[in-house]
Amino acid sequence: MAPANAGAARKTFNAVPENATDRQKKELARLKKLAVDYESLFMKEVVSAMRKSVPKGGATGGGNAEEIYKSMLDDHMAANMARRGNSGIARAIYNKLSKTYLAVEAAKNGGAK
Repeated sequence: MAPANAGAARKTFNAVPENATDRQKKELARLKKLAVDYESLFMKEVVSAMRKSVPKGGATGGGNAEEIYKSMLDDHMAANMARRGNSGIARAIYNKLSKTYLAVEAAKNGGAK
C-alpha cells in the first residue's frame, strides 16, 4: 500500500533551494507564474474545443452576448483548473525548466550547485 502522502509528493512544484539568491528566487517565482498561465491558456483551448463539440440549439437563442458569456466562462474555468493544478502541466513545465535554469546559473557561477 502506498503512503498517504505519495500523491502529494507528485503534485508539488520543485522547492526553491535554500541557497538560491534573491534574484534566482524572483526568477523561479516568475517561472512558476508563467507555467500556471500557460496551463490556463492550454486548458482554455481544451474547454473551447469541448464546447464546440456540443450541438447548438435548445432553449437559448444564442447570439453574440451568449458567445461572449461562454468565452468568459471558459476563461474562468480554465484559470480555476490551472490554479488547482490537477492536470500537472504547469508543475511539469516548472519542474523541468527550474532544474535547467538552476543548472545554467550554477554553471555561470563556477560550477557550484
